[in-house]
Amino acid sequence: MTVLIQIHYITSDNKILRRGSFQLKGRSKEETALDFWRWIKKEHPYECEIEKIICEGEDITDKVKELEKAHLD
Repeated sequence: MTVLIQIHYITSDNKILRRGSFQLKGRSKEETALDFWRWIKKEHPYECEIEKIICEGEDITDKVKELEKAHLD
């Protein structure tokens, strides 16, 4: 299944939107969005802060933040 993920974030006082189409490959949309978010953060030399994450019209921001926090602990 393919999903469209949109990540709205702030870096260096700029609001940015990145989006892409991803194959789930047996994973949840939250895990896929987290991987996309980590990839985005690696591209930037400055701190990035999530504003919101939308997947197929559903706001999954809180779920992705929880997942990210769980992986850091």
